[in-house]
Amino acid sequence: MDKYFEDKISSSIRNRKSLHALFLEKSSTYKPFLDVEKTAFKDGALQKKQKELMALSISIVTKCEPCIEWHVQQAHLAGATEEEINEANDVAIEMGGGPAVAYARFALNALQYHQNNQP
Repeated sequence: MDKYFEDKISSSIRNRKSLHALFLEKSSTYKPFLDVEKTAFKDGALQKKQKELMALSISIVTKCEPCIEWHVQQAHLAGATEEEINEANDVAIEMGGGPAVAYARFALNALQYHQNNQP
């Protein structure tokens, strides 16, 4: 993996973790958002893995790199295979066109990062 992407992804993860408590303390909407997230991603008619792959595609199309990293990690932890993540990237590319290709590449870097840095 390119050092630039490794550093960028590591920095994003550190930032997310370091600001979590601050957001819980300072934001009136963060905790309810986490509750919505927990409800949305729990197993139901769709399994968490499927929902994370959907969220990954949406994250790519909306060009949210921290979202891409998070949903790659969550999909990976939920048991998504590399092939499944690649197919989610393909759906995003079809829906988002050329700009989605650039963000799908970021998703591939995030997958490689999480495969090499297990929790």
